[in-house]
Amino acid sequence: MPKMNVIVDMGTSNVSVFCKNLLLREPNIALIRRKNGAELVAFGSDALNMVGVTDENCSFICPVSDGVIVNSEVAGLIIAHCLNKVLSKKLFTAIKIYAVIPCGLSVAERESAEAAFYKAGYKDVTLVESVLGFLPFVDGAGTAVADIGGGTTELAVLTDKGILSGCSLNVGGKEIDRRVKDKVLDIYNLAISEFAAEKLKTEIGSLYDNNAASMSVAGRGVLDKSVRREDISAENIKGPISFCYKKIVDVAESLFTTIPSGMVRDVAARGIYFGGGGAAIHGLQDFVTKYLGINAYIDPEPETVILRGIDKLIESGKTESFHK
Repeated sequence: MPKMNVIVDMGTSNVSVFCKNLLLREPNIALIRRKNGAELVAFGSDALNMVGVTDENCSFICPVSDGVIVNSEVAGLIIAHCLNKVLSKKLFTAIKIYAVIPCGLSVAERESAEAAFYKAGYKDVTLVESVLGFLPFVDGAGTAVADIGGGTTELAVLTDKGILSGCSLNVGGKEIDRRVKDKVLDIYNLAISEFAAEKLKTEIGSLYDNNAASMSVAGRGVLDKSVRREDISAENIKGPISFCYKKIVDVAESLFTTIPSGMVRDVAARGIYFGGGGAAIHGLQDFVTKYLGINAYIDPEPETVILRGIDKLIESGKTESFHK
C-alpha cells in the first residue's frame, strides 16, 4: 500500500498539518495535566479558551521556542492529537511525515524534532528546511527568499537544487508583539497583553510613513491600576515594527556577501520572495526596496506558501534536497 504523505510544521506560534490539500492550523499551546505522566487536556484554541479556569495540576506549555522544539514530550502529544484529527489510521497503514524545520539546526535540535514525532508514534520522518518550500514558486537559480514566522525568520539564497546559503534569525512575530507591547506601555502608561499587541500589529501596523490609522485597545493603567481603553496610533507603534524588519533586511544584505558575485547579480535581478505570516505587514515591499535596492515579492497566501511548496516538491518527486 502506498504511503500517505503528511507535512507538519511545528512553528513557534502555530502548528500546521497539511495532507491532501487539507490544512489544520492551531495555536501551538497545550494544556497539560501531570499525574502519572503528561496528559493533553486541551490544545490550540481550546486551550486558550481555558485560561483562568484550570486546576492546580494543569499548566499551559508552548513546546516550541524560536523555532526549536524545547519540550519533545508535549510536542509529541500535540503531534499525535493533530494527526489523529486529520488522518484515519484505519485507512492508511503507512504514513510518511515531512517535518518542517528552520535552517541550520544543530544535531541535538534535529534529534529533538525527530524525537517528538517518534513519541507520537511516527517513525518515518524526513526533516525539511522551510525555505525549500519556496522552490516551486521562484524563477530559477539565484533567488533570495525569506520566511517570516512567529519565532524566527528564515533567509536563504536558492539554486535549482536547494539552498546555496541560508541562515535563521531569531526575529519574528512574537518579538514584534513584545516590542509593540513595550512601546504602548512606554507612551501610554498602559499594560496590554501580547494578544492585544498582536492585534495592533496586524490591524494597523505598517512600514509606511505617516500612517494615520488608530485602534482602541484595553489594558491596565500602570499608575492607578485601573482598566481603561486607549486609542493607539499606528505612527506610535511603527518604531518597534520597523526595528525588527530592519534587522531582517540587514541580515539579508549580509547573507548576499556569502554567495558568488555572479549569483549576487542574479539576486539583484530577481529580487527577494517573502512568505510566512510576517510577510503580510503593510509596506513591506517598499521597505525592502528602500534598504536593499531590489524588488520584493510577497506570496498571495504567505502563511501557507511553505506547506504548499513542499507538497508540490513531494508530488513531483523533487525531494533530493530534503534531509533523509
